[in-house]
Amino acid sequence: MKQVILLLSLFIGLSSIAQDATKRFFLLSESKVKDMDIFRKNYPVQDAFARKNYEGVMKNRVTHTSETGGLYILSFVDGDENLGKFITKRGTANGKFREANPKIAEENSNNTDGAWRRSTWIMVNELEFLPVDFKMENYNFRKIVMRTVPANEQEAFEKQQLQQHELGLKIGVKYLSVTWRAVDGYPTNTYMTILPDNSILDFYTHYADRQEKRKNSKEFNDSMKTGVKSNIIRLDHLSRVY
Repeated sequence: MKQVILLLSLFIGLSSIAQDATKRFFLLSESKVKDMDIFRKNYPVQDAFARKNYEGVMKNRVTHTSETGGLYILSFVDGDENLGKFITKRGTANGKFREANPKIAEENSNNTDGAWRRSTWIMVNELEFLPVDFKMENYNFRKIVMRTVPANEQEAFEKQQLQQHELGLKIGVKYLSVTWRAVDGYPTNTYMTILPDNSILDFYTHYADRQEKRKNSKEFNDSMKTGVKSNIIRLDHLSRVY
């Protein structure tokens, strides 16, 4: 309960940020399971329960496995009010699911390999490079890049990322990506960039073409030699489960 109150207080404080733009969040749950077949068998029931439990609050939900053996469950909400409602509902969700589905809940619990890690992320609106008709379910692959930057250089880092994207467009480098900043669960100077594509093969075919264009641009290469230095802490490849 103390954790819920602390988180709600933190998110209420976010209301002073970017009042003129819709704040978009995702809540990330990370874990591992012992047997992926058991997870896949039970997950449709778990997902249906979550969508019903968070109806009117959660905008979307997507689940991935990763090449490092983990699960990434992302729940998307818009605005501080919905974020607070989601956190409140999450506090009782496991108990309600166990009451409604005792056998599946017990099987899931026994199948979990280690503790769940929860975190919350806010979209950096200026670093969303997705089409207006983008639908997560149309892309089965995502590469994620997690990095930290000096806490006193976050604004400069975000501006630099936007400038590099615009410079890339000038030389014909186009790709889908969106960058999020940690609110809790990770240090708040942590960023996650998500790059969706149809498959890992498509991603790296396109990536090779982008890298060739970058390599041949003196302006782009010069821009990479200056500015804020970031520290990449994780690279992972995700495959959509549900």
